[in-house]
Amino acid sequence: MKFRNFFQNKIWKKWDKSQWTILILAGILLMVIAVPTGDNKKEEEQNIMSEPAEISEEKDDYERKMEKKLKDTLSKIDGAGKVDVMITLEDSGESVVEKDTEKEISDLNETDTAGGSRTEKSTRTTHTAVYSEQNSEKTPFVGKEKTPKVSGVLVVAEGGENTTVKQNISEAVMALFQIDVNRIKVVKMNIQEERH
Repeated sequence: MKFRNFFQNKIWKKWDKSQWTILILAGILLMVIAVPTGDNKKEEEQNIMSEPAEISEEKDDYERKMEKKLKDTLSKIDGAGKVDVMITLEDSGESVVEKDTEKEISDLNETDTAGGSRTEKSTRTTHTAVYSEQNSEKTPFVGKEKTPKVSGVLVVAEGGENTTVKQNISEAVMALFQIDVNRIKVVKMNIQEERH
């Protein structure tokens, strides 16, 4: 009750319309700033959802291209016959951005009161990404693209039961993808399944 009387007598009567208007506008402004808009959230969610989808599509395309090339190559190995392959990738590759490197070397010479001296060298290196500008938009300059790393290869071949053919296929895959033999599996193709 005391607060209400204080509010009515002291604040309500002393404040004029402009002060009340400023107070109300400040309250509205705080509400607008505090409450995020749904459009920004939707846009952020779309960006987050589309990036992995694009990376996934690129990875799938790369897998399919490599599988086709490998299938065509391995089918030419003597005794391999018809070949089918499946490649799994560890990652989706990497873009290496070019960077400017600046080195700053400084020498610090100190002499103490006893006549001794000390020299201290310090080196500071800074790396700054190089950007290219296209259509008034800055994008990092990509120096090289690293292809996705192969984690495993499955080869299904008509001649997959032959030890020499298996070895030749395994060695070819090892040479092409720089992976260990334990990441390569060569098996015989079920010819009856293939004909149906």
